[in-house]
Amino acid sequence: VVAVRFQSPMVAPLASRRLRSESFGTDLIPTCLDYDFQVHTEDILVSYVTTLPEHQSGAVLAVNHKTLEVIAYAGSGDFSSQRRKGHVDMIQALRSPGSALKPFLYGLAIDQGIVHSHSLLLDTPRFGRAYEPGNFSGGFAGPVSVTTALRNSLNIPAVQVLEAYGPQRFHDRLKHAGARLKLEGRPNLSMILGGMGTDLESLVTLYTALVRQGQAGSLRLKPSDPVRERYLMSPGAAYITRQILSRPLPGREGINRLSTGLPVAWKTGTSYGFRDAWALGIMGDFIVGVWVGRPDGSPSPGQYGAVTAVPLLEQVLESLPSSGKGSGPGEEKMPDT
Repeated sequence: VVAVRFQSPMVAPLASRRLRSESFGTDLIPTCLDYDFQVHTEDILVSYVTTLPEHQSGAVLAVNHKTLEVIAYAGSGDFSSQRRKGHVDMIQALRSPGSALKPFLYGLAIDQGIVHSHSLLLDTPRFGRAYEPGNFSGGFAGPVSVTTALRNSLNIPAVQVLEAYGPQRFHDRLKHAGARLKLEGRPNLSMILGGMGTDLESLVTLYTALVRQGQAGSLRLKPSDPVRERYLMSPGAAYITRQILSRPLPGREGINRLSTGLPVAWKTGTSYGFRDAWALGIMGDFIVGVWVGRPDGSPSPGQYGAVTAVPLLEQVLESLPSSGKGSGPGEEKMPDT
């Protein structure tokens, strides 16, 4: 007697669980997910996390920024794995964003006339100040332009700009744009370096503003979800910020720029103690957000955004539906402002 056990369908389990809880009692729930791309994204994520330590997980959220439809929702590396806490939806989990919010600070500061893309900032020690952070590299670069500071994710210049812009105003603008934020006490300078909690869904929501004329759009999991937009920054500031972030991915600089792949606007983030590695990329019609780390919040020494999250981001970007890869993120028409 030959007995065959068929595997139960488990496509998008965390998205299904979320939709079921939001629409309890509904027999059939249509979604915006692209079935083939969802399955492929899950396969990429599962194979990627198997190369990581056994307690680490990952999450991928892919969105068509023109329609705001979520086309892939992979909230954990392996839903069935207890060691990797696969039942925890890391797309909605509150974590420290590290440096992933820096583009919005510079964009808002450009709007206010505090800086422009080539303003000089000082990357030097902040002796005698209430808040004296260092850089990820451990050194200092001296006078740097806003473009260099953002591309190299330098900490001191970002703190300098936030001091001029105002922590409370920065917090309120992000929250008004639809971001979910958690902060102990009053908004302060540490926010720009990951000193508050947010989630992957909020980060992708904010990044939609960079390609939607400064309007952050709420993500749509169901076709029935309305298109909701909230103002974050001017079209001009969004365009300049996106231009700064548009550059080759690591390993594709120099002669490797001739290899396949459209221009990508991307940013990484690493939270304190190597707990969370983030990477967000804009390519064509799509925005992809990636998180890698341990769901229990334990550190993963030596693993950070550029090393741990970017390779996963690159794999997902390369497998995006070809119909939406028409142009790079910095090729839109320059706004009049």
